[in-house]
Amino acid sequence: MKNMHKPLRTLVSAAVLGVLATGVAQAAGFALFGESSGYATGNYGAGTAAEAADASIGWYNPAGLFMIRDKEAVFGGVGIFPNLRINGNTTYTTTGLRPYTQEFERVNGSYSGFVPSSHFALPVGENTTVGLSITSPFGLSTDWAPDSPVRYSATYTELITATISPEIGTRITDHFALGAGLDFQYSRVKFNQAIGAPTLFQAFSENPMAADSFSKNKGASWGLGFHVGVMAMFNDNHTRIGVNYESKVRHTFYGHSELKGPLANNFDLAGPLPAAGVWRNNDLFSNPIDFPDVVDIGVYHDINETWALVGSAVYTGWHVFKVIQLNNVPVPNVSSTPPFPVSQANIINNVAENFNDSWRFAWGANYHVNSQWMLRVGGGYDQTPTNNTDRNIRLPDVDRWAVAVGAHYQWKPNLGFDVGYTHLFSGSKPSIHSAQQLSTTSAYFVDSNSGTFAADLVGAQVVWAIDKVEPAPMK
Repeated sequence: MKNMHKPLRTLVSAAVLGVLATGVAQAAGFALFGESSGYATGNYGAGTAAEAADASIGWYNPAGLFMIRDKEAVFGGVGIFPNLRINGNTTYTTTGLRPYTQEFERVNGSYSGFVPSSHFALPVGENTTVGLSITSPFGLSTDWAPDSPVRYSATYTELITATISPEIGTRITDHFALGAGLDFQYSRVKFNQAIGAPTLFQAFSENPMAADSFSKNKGASWGLGFHVGVMAMFNDNHTRIGVNYESKVRHTFYGHSELKGPLANNFDLAGPLPAAGVWRNNDLFSNPIDFPDVVDIGVYHDINETWALVGSAVYTGWHVFKVIQLNNVPVPNVSSTPPFPVSQANIINNVAENFNDSWRFAWGANYHVNSQWMLRVGGGYDQTPTNNTDRNIRLPDVDRWAVAVGAHYQWKPNLGFDVGYTHLFSGSKPSIHSAQQLSTTSAYFVDSNSGTFAADLVGAQVVWAIDKVEPAPMK
């Protein structure tokens, strides 16, 4: 490989400047509409700020906690099964070399997961109830194979959040209630991708993936926020309007970064490509990154003893999510003098996201079959905050429509079960035209105008009224 050292130096220098395509808390696809609630999947979260179906109201709108008059615990979760497949092409370009292009069809970036939740409510007076919620308001992952045609933009991306919220709600008058909660939020992120020199190895009729190395980055953070709510009640509580505000939460992620592969070695470009090596540091940190504030307006109305209507309008302030900066990412550094020794360098990486504010609308109905069974149905529309310029492969998000069905079964006076199913499908044309300028000489392009963007959500939960006992049988 002695004749390859000049173009290899150019290619490696270019590649290291584009280690990360995007970053952390992305898009409506990472905002879990039901915050992992088992019952909300039954009608796409319609009316959750006003219904007060169980102790989970402490998260959706703590003002409604006063309606929970028994000591109650809720345990549940949602299984998320996405179907993310895209068609298109990628192009890796370097000045003076033939572009490396890959066409692809139905490349799969899906990654299924399970998101648990739990809630607790304890009445402490005639009009006041305290609660505790453990939820996951943001999450999900995308997983592109390490040898996929989009590997130089992303391989694996993950965001996990867990929010612990003590809450209190009280009725002020017959028609008005207030509530608040304090949100202690833990968040963990992973964002990985390949670094390589495919145009160079292609030029020498060798395997374009020969130098592929993998950058793996992981960080964690704690943040503090709050949520406050109000509820207005009319018609002897049969008509309710709830408004819940969830504050921004700021995170600065700290963790480690690792580069593994042939490029993670101290070697000379005048010599052969070395075996895989590992460079790792524990000094990775991000810029302060805000998870957005959310305003949820919910309506609940009993038409009669059998039917109830529910609806929601949810605003998410994604405009705060503009830029991600990662510091101390280890990459190869190539000397400018022969024999072009390669050594480790730590770089600062900035990526523009430029999200827009978004809305989600949901509507549905509850049907009481009898004293034990209630059926749910719902649907809605959710805007993506991504834009056609900055949308990328880590989360190729689109607007989506939803349909949902569910049921509640009251097995015993103190024990009930909820199940729900939501299907999400594309509400707009999927479009990805991302361009990573790796250096003045190299760039990487991902272009896709078609694919499958859908998901199935299956939720379940158990609702336990702890102190409630069955009535004694009549003699």
